[in-house]
Amino acid sequence: MELSSDSVERKASQAHFAVDSAAAKATERAAPAIDRAAQAAHQTVDKVAQAAAPAADWINQNAEQLKQQQEALIESCRSYVRDRPLAAVGLALAAGYLVGRLAR
Repeated sequence: MELSSDSVERKASQAHFAVDSAAAKATERAAPAIDRAAQAAHQTVDKVAQAAAPAADWINQNAEQLKQQQEALIESCRSYVRDRPLAAVGLALAAGYLVGRLAR
């Protein structure tokens, strides 16, 4: 059975039409699901942003106070080390030993 160029072109055209038709049907069926998924993702992002906003506001409002507390704690540690250097070295050695034992 010999195929002429006309019949080959016709078969190719039919195959092309069939693929285009299948792709169009798949797109039509998938579009609503894609839209629903996009809407759900958008709502989820909005909920997360709404939940995170108060925490971010609190951090912004209390950043200076937290920084002052950090500086006070660091100064307290420095003062302890200056006043009791041997005790500080002993505590550091004990902490290092415990961390080393726990890390094994």
